[in-house]
Amino acid sequence: MITENFRFLLPRCIEHDLAVKLRVLADDLDRIRAGGAPTKAELAKAPLIVDWRLVLTQIGLRLLGFVAGHPRLGNINAMTSQLWAAGPDGTWIRTLSRFYRLGLRHRNEDRDVGDPNFDGGV
Repeated sequence: MITENFRFLLPRCIEHDLAVKLRVLADDLDRIRAGGAPTKAELAKAPLIVDWRLVLTQIGLRLLGFVAGHPRLGNINAMTSQLWAAGPDGTWIRTLSRFYRLGLRHRNEDRDVGDPNFDGGV
């Protein structure tokens, strides 16, 4: 069964607000494609992620780093939800959940990490 290897596909694992997140994400992706997002105001409110590195997990490409100003978690080491868009200037990303401002990348230029068993995300 698919769900033996990918537990996040089980119906019980579907986030209660996933449909809302997906609708907002779809609207934002339309605006990003058209060049209208993110706005300066959206970026001003967005959490900042620093000392970040790319992580490829079973559920997608994500960032792992120190997040400052997260609306639910405050200031914390965290892994984002899946990345859906990134600014060509390298200053922002859009994840499943929100926009983030990108600070400095992790200094160690070793390969980015991948943990296919990590289930969390913000």
